[in-house]
Formats: sequence, structure tokens, C-alpha cells
Amino acid sequence: MSLVNKIDKKELNYWDFSDVVSTGIHKISAYPATMVPDMQNELIKLIKSEDKSVQNILDPFHGSGVTLVEGMKNDLAPIGIDINPLANLITLVKLQGVSKNQIRLSNNRIIDLLRKESFEFEIHDFYNINKWYREDFIETFSKIRAAIQRERYKNIRQYYWVCLINILKKYSNTRSSTFKLHVKTQEDINSMSNDIIEDFIKSIEKSYVFLPSFVQYDKKTLYIGKAEDILSEFADESVDLICTSPPYGDNSTTVTYGQYSILPLYWIDKSDLGKFDEQLIANYSSIDSNSLGGNQRVRSSFESSILHDFLPRIDVKKQNKVKNFVLDYLNVMSELVRVLKVGKYMVLTLGDRRVDNQIVPLSTITTEFLESNGFILEKAITRNIPKKRMPRKVSNVGGDSVESMNQEHVLILKKVENR
Repeated sequence: MSLVNKIDKKELNYWDFSDVVSTGIHKISAYPATMVPDMQNELIKLIKSEDKSVQNILDPFHGSGVTLVEGMKNDLAPIGIDINPLANLITLVKLQGVSKNQIRLSNNRIIDLLRKESFEFEIHDFYNINKWYREDFIETFSKIRAAIQRERYKNIRQYYWVCLINILKKYSNTRSSTFKLHVKTQEDINSMSNDIIEDFIKSIEKSYVFLPSFVQYDKKTLYIGKAEDILSEFADESVDLICTSPPYGDNSTTVTYGQYSILPLYWIDKSDLGKFDEQLIANYSSIDSNSLGGNQRVRSSFESSILHDFLPRIDVKKQNKVKNFVLDYLNVMSELVRVLKVGKYMVLTLGDRRVDNQIVPLSTITTEFLESNGFILEKAITRNIPKKRMPRKVSNVGGDSVESMNQEHVLILKKVENR
């Protein structure tokens, strides 16, 4: 039975996975707009049943690593890229795991340190820290930071940093209702009780059971930076399967992954974050301004007739932002076309966002571009997204906020020739 026939046999709403909630490994740290693990796992299994020669899987916008973890579960070597060092750290910890025979000893040691009144440590500092954290919380987090830095094993330190991310978010002065940095009311800030150490201890004691066992020489191929720059170093036709969910628009008007991540990044020891250009964390907006559609990109020259027809339907001031995002996105697509082997699949989960209440036809533009570059669209699935972690209201039209998208499109494309 062909791949398309197997998909067609599924029930109408099968791909919604509406009753599925993230559990286990995918719950160790929150991240915006994550993919549904069960859906990615199912798609990977279907493709592997069609083509048993698939050895590796590439996600050039890996976020919290859902696709790469599910790929590894299916015995595929994971290759991932993300511009966000925090996303890279979360994904690395999920893939590399921790030393199971060491973690209990390390946990006992760090818990003893944290409960010692006599433990001496430096108070951590970064620009505007007092705007984002209460003074007593700064002292407590500084104690945890110093205790983590004393841990001998890097894989365990990285695990501890990931366990700390949710707690750094919970006890910050930023509102949880948005991914952007907005200060809570003073009343809300004052009302928080300091249970930071106990929350951290609970997290480190329960989360490691969901992770794989760390293997010293089992390399995970992860990169931090702009996808097109990193992909340009890949050999032609070196990838067996591409499975990804690219951003749906520029970060500043959709999901501000950078602003969401920056406060934890300012607490984590840079030496445990991996290799990246430190300009990415120079200020609160650096990651977002370097992401697709930001102001630090080299743009594609592809002429999209669909984009050309769409742009006049939105405010002239917004046309450049949409065009820049699409051209940046197509720049990455052209590299993905080059690195994928002929006869192999690309699976894209895309959302058609709204600008001025007009739907940006990203999935149609994507199909147009890939079909002009040697691909055929084998199957398109439209699915509802009832539980995706995105802001409910995302932009304004005439003073009114617009509902965020509630559907996305899964495009399964096959590369049939080089052009």
C-alpha cells in the first residue's frame, strides 16, 4: 500500500490528535508553539514503512526538539538547526539524556548545597535584572546557579539548566499570558511566595526518568544559527528526510521566541549553551531580529506569483514585512531542496497566518516554489490545532485583536529530480 493510500485510510479528524497531551520527555521544559509528538511519530513511521533506506532526519527549525526526538525513537540520526540557543539546549538534553548511574549522586549533592545556610555564592547580575526579578528571587536563583556550576558532569549541568527554565519563567516579573516581555502589576509581583528551591528540587528529581541514558561518544548533530547559513555548509543530497514546522511569520508579529527565551538565557552559564554568535543574545530582541523576516537577512530572489497577487490586499506598510519573511523562508527552502536526496520526502507543517484579516497563503507559496524545484506534492493534510501553545490574540486590525490560527497544513512532498 502506498504512503498516500495509508494516509487516506485514516479517519477524517485523525490528524488533529485532539485528545493528546504532551507527556514524559516533551514536558521537561515549556516552549511556544510546539508540534504534536504523536503526529510527527506517525508521519515518520509511515515514511519509513515506504522507504526503509532512510537513515537520518533534518529539522532546520527544531524548536524544543519534538521531531528530532521522535526521529531518534524511530532509529534515525537527528540533525537539527535553530537560531535560539535555549531551543538548542532543551533539544540537546532531550537527545543526549543524562548519566543515569550518576544523576542520583549529583542530585543529592546539589540538594545538600542548596539547603546549606553556609554555602557562599556570588549574586548574579545582568542588564535590568531588577526589572525582571524580585530581589529575594535574584538571591535564590544566584544560589541555584552557583550550585549548578559546581557540578562536574556537563550533561548533568545542562539537564539542571533545562529544569530551571520553567522556574525562571514562573518567578519572573513577566506576565505569563504573552510570549513578549511585559511587566506584571506590582500587586502580582509582591504576592509571589518564594518556593524556588523546592520547585527546582522537585523538577530535577522527577524529570530525568523520561530522558535517555547519556552515552559519551554518541554525537547529536545540532547547530545554533541561521538555517540558510548552516545548511550552506552541508553537502548536496546528504539528507534522507526533512521534517519541520517553520515559523508562520516574522517573530515580532507572531511568536517572539527570542523574548520568550532571553531571561533564562541570561541566567544560564554560556559555556553550557554550545557554540553560537553571542550577538544573538546582545539584547532582548536580538534573536527575533535575526530570525526569518527580521532585519539581519540576505533575501531570496524567487518571484512568487501567489505572493505578488496577495500583497496588494494588505496595508502597504505591512507588505514589506510579509514579503521579507516569505523571501527569507524561501531562501531556507532552496537550501533544503539542495541537501535532500532525490526520491526522498520533505514533510512541512505550515500555518497560514492572518495579516489585516487576510490569510497569508504560505502553504500555497511553498507548494509553488517546491514544484518549480523538482518536487511533487504527494499529499496535503489540513488539521485543527486545538491545543497549540500560541497566544490567542496575535495582532490588531482596526483596533481589534484577531484570533490566532486554528488550523495548519501538513504538506508531504517528494523530490523527484534535481533542477
